[in-house]
Amino acid sequence: MAAKYWVLCGKQENWKIALVDQIWGLIPKFEGKWKYVDQGDWLFFYVTAPVKGVIGVGRAQARFKQTQPLWPDEVALKKVLYPFRFEFKAEYLLPEPDWAGKRVRVSLPVGSYSALNILDDKDIIDVLVEAAKARWGVAFEEPIAPVAVAEGPKSAANAADLSHDKVKDMIFEIGKIHRYITDKEYVMNSDRLDVVWRRVEKSVPTYAFEIQVGGDIYHALSKLKHAYDLWNSNIYLVIEERHREKAQELLSGTFHEIAATIRIINLAQVNELYALQVNDVKLRQKMGLP
Repeated sequence: MAAKYWVLCGKQENWKIALVDQIWGLIPKFEGKWKYVDQGDWLFFYVTAPVKGVIGVGRAQARFKQTQPLWPDEVALKKVLYPFRFEFKAEYLLPEPDWAGKRVRVSLPVGSYSALNILDDKDIIDVLVEAAKARWGVAFEEPIAPVAVAEGPKSAANAADLSHDKVKDMIFEIGKIHRYITDKEYVMNSDRLDVVWRRVEKSVPTYAFEIQVGGDIYHALSKLKHAYDLWNSNIYLVIEERHREKAQELLSGTFHEIAATIRIINLAQVNELYALQVNDVKLRQKMGLP
């Protein structure tokens, strides 16, 4: 699927906050647009008056719903005003002192200066893309396709030795390696999620994991569905491969609403990924790389 192009419009003071955590927030009336933002979509960062121009470009990442105040006006009111959010990864940003002098000037269509705007005018897209290429050296390749639901394991070696707590610790450490804020036994109403990864301290979980080693798959799916409904988290069920058929059966029936969203991972895959990540860290440290 080809990437879409969006313009995010905001005041200078709002961009200063958004660019720190690389999160964009929207009021409820933009929920329809928010649902249409896909991972890998291109985002042009437009600062309103007095700058009046594009100061950077990035790629959309995971969408999520926020239930805790994050922005200054939300914190002041102790109320979530912008519940529909998504993360982004900046590909290029002008230094703030250069915003006014080196921004890309562009005239957007009437009504396109709101917080989130789809770009469907080819001429405007061409102007922004060419400016980003020429001035900032941004390469506009096609986005990487989303990871598909994991199939069978490449190797079942050591799977029998993996306990629930051991796998939980591995997923926790993998998140830390990727610089997420990671939590075990994360409280969600009256339940707890095995592991979650968050982008920033005040954010809700971007990724939620439930691990079942011969346990109650129904309850695990119920918790993951709740995390998805509540926060739009990316949800993962980690199970023994022999229980995949049972999980798929539940996903084709009771939990059909998350069947296209959830990813199923087996224990051997977690073990393999953990080993690769730890070895990568050790090698980079040995080479003096970040």
